[in-house]
Amino acid sequence: MKRINLLCIAIFVSAMNLFAGDAFDNAYWVIKDGKLVNNVSIKHYDNEDETSNIPDELIETTKDGVNAIEFKKKTQSFLDPRILFDTANPLNLNTHYIMVMEYMIPSEHAGIKILGEKDGNKPIFIIGFAPTEKELESPYNAPHCPAAVYIDAKWGVTDQWVSTYKYVFANPSIQSIQGIYLTYAREYNIGDLDKFPYIRNLYFISTSDNVKPFYAENFTFANYSIGEFYGESYYIHHPNAKQNKKITDDVFHGGIKPVITEKDIENEVYLHTFRNFIPNELGDCDGSGYMDDEILQALLIESADVRDSVVIPGIKIPAGASKIYSEMLTKKYYKYEDINVEDPAYPSVANADMPIKFRFNTGEIVDVAKDTMKMIWTKYKGEVDVPTGATTVDLIFTPMACAYLVDEIFLSASPTVSVKDIIAENNDFEIVSYVDGNGNIIVLNGEIEAMYNMNGKPATINDKIVVIVVKNEEGKKASKIIVR
Repeated sequence: MKRINLLCIAIFVSAMNLFAGDAFDNAYWVIKDGKLVNNVSIKHYDNEDETSNIPDELIETTKDGVNAIEFKKKTQSFLDPRILFDTANPLNLNTHYIMVMEYMIPSEHAGIKILGEKDGNKPIFIIGFAPTEKELESPYNAPHCPAAVYIDAKWGVTDQWVSTYKYVFANPSIQSIQGIYLTYAREYNIGDLDKFPYIRNLYFISTSDNVKPFYAENFTFANYSIGEFYGESYYIHHPNAKQNKKITDDVFHGGIKPVITEKDIENEVYLHTFRNFIPNELGDCDGSGYMDDEILQALLIESADVRDSVVIPGIKIPAGASKIYSEMLTKKYYKYEDINVEDPAYPSVANADMPIKFRFNTGEIVDVAKDTMKMIWTKYKGEVDVPTGATTVDLIFTPMACAYLVDEIFLSASPTVSVKDIIAENNDFEIVSYVDGNGNIIVLNGEIEAMYNMNGKPATINDKIVVIVVKNEEGKKASKIIVR
């Protein structure tokens, strides 16, 4: 066990703060220290809704001596708890676009017990965002909202407080949020529950420099109820294809519908987004550190013998931006039935430059990043100069000899550093820790080797949320987000 004093650490590390100025103090709180804050309220279901189904409830209580909200999952009625925000103070997604939640799930819910054996590895929490109070009424619920956050709940981590943070992907037309749905274990099928999860904190913040990415897309269309099952697909047809679905820009969280070029498959021209995971498996399916519940839907870039390039056109560059900083997740695409079959095309592209490019409206075409294909989810980052006079950029995904997947695209005018990278690289065991009354982080099963803020920089005493990297007696390393 090692006791870390944050004041001592501050002497040796950068003075970089997690948030610009007092941004943390200006967080938009929904649940704080186990209680609903004053500007939010529970939106109850009326008697007509309750005649045949029993709504789930959020109950203020205590857990292990601290205040907490108990999430009472009563039935599989899909009547999710609803929290209404003050109409005079809605959540502004331009200034508060990262959700932080601290929760605990009971050991009785570990593994596949609560989900059953058919469709394992589903999100355990879903938070749906309602832009208007009307969208907090039937027939809406968490996965059917215009935007939603999916949380994997760190399968296997039970009976301890866990913090997670999620970027809120939402179409740019959605400026504010009037309320949220919370759902838990929507697909459980083992009868009524007698143990429940707890939520201690739920709030929204910005990045350290308060510069929101100017383009962000995750291809998970919550309002179209897509992505809960393996193989569930969403087709974005070519305008000339028969039976064309009316898919418009407002479906996409980045606000732009991708464009595809017809090759040689008449009337079968489409974009394909779906889940690519191994059914009945839990946790980290491909060894990357990214759980399938975090990825959920992804965009498929077909192999070169099937399709031409996929283009996300006309992304507006912020005025005055001198560079574009990019990050995205990619991996080689496996069909489920071929998951254990070696793809003969893969060796030819494994060490080749992945052909993802920027095309500026001034004519320049440049690589987004120098990267090569990997078999597992891999985060690629790039930094590209903006040509003089450029105001828009096209993001081009060129096919390779084998198909690949793309997800969680971020384009920003400022550098991006993701704590997910730290978490993904250090996940060999589960850290047992707590914060004492003096703000010291106490680790019970290892020693802290490093501590970072949410910007990926060394933490200081001013950082309210930190990531610790711990090494245990066996030499293994793990990471954990701590809220002080």
